[in-house]
Amino acid sequence: MSTTNLPTLSYPVAVDEAARINKLRKYQVLNDNDEPAFKRLVELAKSFFGMPIVTITFMDEETQYLKSAHGLGEVCRTSREVAICNYTVLSNDVFVVADLSKDSRFSQNPLITESPHLRFYAGAPIILHEDHKSFRLGSLCLMDTKPHDDFDESQAEVLAQFALIAADALQLQDKQRDAKHANEMKSDFLANMSHEIRTPMNGIIGMVEMLSETKLSDEQQEYVDNIKVSNEHLMAIINGILDLSKVESGKMTLDSIPLNLSTLCNEVVSLFAIKARQRGLILDYHYTESLSPYVQGDPIRLKQIIANLVNNAIKFTREGGRVSIAVKHVPNCHCADDTDHPDHTGDDTAVSADYMTVCIEVTDTGVGIKPESLEAIFDAYDQADKSTHRLYGGTGLGLSVCKSLVDLMGGEINVDSEVGVGTTFSVLLPLPTIDAAKYETWQNANELITDDPSYERAGHILLVEDDAVNAIIAKKTLTNSGHIVTHVTDGQQALEIFALSPDRYDLILMDHHMPILDGVQATIKLHELYDPQSLPPIIALTANAMDGEREKYLKVGMQDYCTKPFKQEQLNALVQYWLIQQSSNQE
Repeated sequence: MSTTNLPTLSYPVAVDEAARINKLRKYQVLNDNDEPAFKRLVELAKSFFGMPIVTITFMDEETQYLKSAHGLGEVCRTSREVAICNYTVLSNDVFVVADLSKDSRFSQNPLITESPHLRFYAGAPIILHEDHKSFRLGSLCLMDTKPHDDFDESQAEVLAQFALIAADALQLQDKQRDAKHANEMKSDFLANMSHEIRTPMNGIIGMVEMLSETKLSDEQQEYVDNIKVSNEHLMAIINGILDLSKVESGKMTLDSIPLNLSTLCNEVVSLFAIKARQRGLILDYHYTESLSPYVQGDPIRLKQIIANLVNNAIKFTREGGRVSIAVKHVPNCHCADDTDHPDHTGDDTAVSADYMTVCIEVTDTGVGIKPESLEAIFDAYDQADKSTHRLYGGTGLGLSVCKSLVDLMGGEINVDSEVGVGTTFSVLLPLPTIDAAKYETWQNANELITDDPSYERAGHILLVEDDAVNAIIAKKTLTNSGHIVTHVTDGQQALEIFALSPDRYDLILMDHHMPILDGVQATIKLHELYDPQSLPPIIALTANAMDGEREKYLKVGMQDYCTKPFKQEQLNALVQYWLIQQSSNQE
């Protein structure tokens, strides 16, 4: 199709042309992007009408865009001047020309006189009704290289119905874009709020830890202990909000590493044993002996799922009650995505040489859940029984996060409950099995630090942190472990002090968000100014906790990532690990 050296052609323009084009820009169709919904509609229209050329078109001031065009080769746009659809968007009726070569309006059109030598055209306007107005935004067109005197009114009516479907698809795509954008905005807001809260929370938690190490009266110690409990509760809420924002923005990722499922469950039981005893509850745990403990999965997220369910069970069970945890395999189980796993053999048995379906049941004798509340139990934004949260506390986010994590793992979570009797949550997870040797090999290779004091290292640390309270906590933590600390408050100062003696520092702790020059910019600059091999390890020390942040920091040249709020032992372990690594590399 040639559209070069065109004669000057006059074509009609709709009265509402400017408004029509503005609407098209809003709907984001003035482009060559592939639109699956339009493609399916075009194929259906081609099959129904038996026409060789079918397309959906939209036009701006200069160009006609052919969406999902069939029968026109690689052509995806033409000049507005040659567009026959100029006439289609003038009225609400289907525009039909039985023989274009005999119509004075089109007989000299290059699309008729040159390839593809069109002879027949039928176009139905794509009409949208918004704000009490009608907008003829585009056309659904049938074309042929031979005339058609047999195209009747009944066919035109059907073509108009196809155009209505195109209008519905256009509006649906726009609503999906709006919903996606709103979800991204909400997730970004939640993640940003989490970041803003985490920085002062690190200060509060750190200062309380430092205060608890001083000499306190019994009354003061009681106050400090109560603050710690409140801190843990607040961090659980913050982490729940952050996890929800990760899931909704599609940024939640899962690890798949060797783990001992039995040990992981024992850790959860140990975590809640004291809490259950304090509430006067019996905490039972049973792990089926025939179930292999060695599997691959995400230990942190698995523990989060089980811990959330156990915590809820304890919270909603009165004194003298019982909370039971049972881990077993489920024969003849079909998880949601079971057949998608590469190890799936099609066998109905849950346990195979490489694969098994694990069932984790958490049962309580608590207050139970009302039948009308069961449908909303996993919905973070539609908690049916608001009185539950007033009586027992919590945000209702935990179960929503649990369900999202289970879904990501290809499993399913179910709940069975009776008011006044109790509740059972059942989590079914398809997990790849591994042998003990593979688990031990991985465990040995990934041991962070040794308990042998002879391997401990003390180093000179450059701390780049603009928050005064967080700096005090980090300095205290590091100096208590025998390290020398030099502190600066922004990336530019870090560059300047590092340049005075590059060999002095064994490790750099780099905050991200700082004035003048942030941590990412400072790291990039260090890699530009110095040989990366000669630089000490750089660890991001940041309140950014979204999945993917670590990869972002590694990409700019950092070696690791520590989120705020951090525990003293967590920061010390990370610093110790990299000092040992650095020492080993130098040796």
